[in-house]
Amino acid sequence: MKNLKKVALGMAVLCCVTAVLFTGCKKGAGSQEGEYPIELTVFTQQSRPQPAADNPAYQYLKDTLNVTFKWDILVGDIAQKRGIMIAGGDYPDIIEINETAFIEAGALIPLEDLIEKHAPSIKAHFGSDWDKLKWEDGHVYYLPNYGIIQGRNQDPEWWGSSMWIQKEVLKDAGYPKVVTMDQYFDLIANYAKKNPMINGQSVIPFTILTYDWRAFCLWNPPNFLAGNSNDGNGVVDPKTFQYKAFFTMDISKRWFKKLNELNSQGLIDRAGFTDNYDQYIAKLSAGRVLGIHDQLWQFQDGNSALRDAGQYNRTMAPVPVVFDANIRPHYRDRPIPNLGRGFSISVKAKDPVRIIKMLEKFLSEEVQRNIEWGIEGKHWQYNAEGIPFRTAEQRANWQNATWQEQNRALLIRDVFPKWEGSFNDGYPTDLSNFFPEREAMVRDEDKELWAAYGVTSNSELLDKDPPPNDPWYPTWNMPNPPDGSPAQIALQRCEQTMKRMLPQIILAPPADFEKLWGDYVAEMNSNQLNVYEAYMQEQLDRRLKEWGIK
Repeated sequence: MKNLKKVALGMAVLCCVTAVLFTGCKKGAGSQEGEYPIELTVFTQQSRPQPAADNPAYQYLKDTLNVTFKWDILVGDIAQKRGIMIAGGDYPDIIEINETAFIEAGALIPLEDLIEKHAPSIKAHFGSDWDKLKWEDGHVYYLPNYGIIQGRNQDPEWWGSSMWIQKEVLKDAGYPKVVTMDQYFDLIANYAKKNPMINGQSVIPFTILTYDWRAFCLWNPPNFLAGNSNDGNGVVDPKTFQYKAFFTMDISKRWFKKLNELNSQGLIDRAGFTDNYDQYIAKLSAGRVLGIHDQLWQFQDGNSALRDAGQYNRTMAPVPVVFDANIRPHYRDRPIPNLGRGFSISVKAKDPVRIIKMLEKFLSEEVQRNIEWGIEGKHWQYNAEGIPFRTAEQRANWQNATWQEQNRALLIRDVFPKWEGSFNDGYPTDLSNFFPEREAMVRDEDKELWAAYGVTSNSELLDKDPPPNDPWYPTWNMPNPPDGSPAQIALQRCEQTMKRMLPQIILAPPADFEKLWGDYVAEMNSNQLNVYEAYMQEQLDRRLKEWGIK
């Protein structure tokens, strides 16, 4: 009997040891249930370097989430890369989406059941915006990377579209009120005349980014100059809800006629029409450019380079320029979820459950604070009164672009959903926006600029109190036309026409403008711009219905 008990005890011990060994092999020693070590492959369209092996933010994520990342960073044309991935069915675990093609190709898994079962706090993170994430088949295929505000929005910066002007130009002119397009360009022309050289190079009064998908900088300005909000390629009538593209409207004609006149005066950067993105940023980084139309997230590297080089006076400030003084500017909007863009899990993902559990923990307040503020005790700390602060050295590091790349998980922040606004204790999710820290970091040039215009931030330069967003806003994040559809082909042809003909119109002798503009409008119509408009109207009507607006 004793022998039988010994045998039974031995078998039980053997089973336990076997189970432990099996569990250890699968999940890693010391890991919690479902958190075994895993390397996740991620495709991103962000223009960033590969993270360094000793990056403390990624080491923190490895220690906290038991996960490492292998990045496939886009090089070259996104449409070509996306087409190759879809044709081969070869996908990484996680895909950063910026359009509908991966959804339409069946490359992504639905997330709603996965989240409901394994990570319910993710749904809570999106709150009332959750239903807006649903695709037309009712599934949720992605999670937005930006625009989900927790608590109060405390970001004083403006990251969106604007006319931008070098701060030194405003200072040189005595900080005048800049309202109209003509006033804006007069300031630039006067400064360029007085300062033909900057840092040993010829001044560039106004340049335009026309490279690849970033060419919206070429055709978007007239929409804002007319006082419209950012509804992408079109304008929505608030009474009839009719959608019309503005590419051939009179407001666009007025803008390009102005550019044509400016070119005849030598104020347009002719080389800009053949520059690539890196060349555009290089010109801004040199402090030579006096004015642009762009979105800050797209040219921030230029501002950062000037800041790090001690030429902060040559960084850009947004100005609410419109065609005429009786138009109210509408550049600044209220925060919105970045619909149609962000984090998705592919059908080839190794372990979707592991990924979604990782994401839930990533979205915890503790992890988010370490990602957004940096590592406690290393990049910030609490004082004796329990108030967070940074030292002068830490603040200088936080404002240095190279240091940021080497010490923060910037690719993760670009792709993954995140906390924005406030943490539960009321502190801003960006410690730099906490008032004592912000005051310690604000540069003299900005203090002088803001004081001259009676504001406290760049966003207030555009509007201290922006009006509520239109209920459908914005149409730029509605689904793009499916690849190969008549609407997609029409839009593609229109974009090709705009990239080819609009620079020609700008660079032509003023006497030729009317004829060239007529040719341009005729070609845009022959491209079936109306087919694209009809598609967008369908999408708008669907949104109006689904969001309970109409």
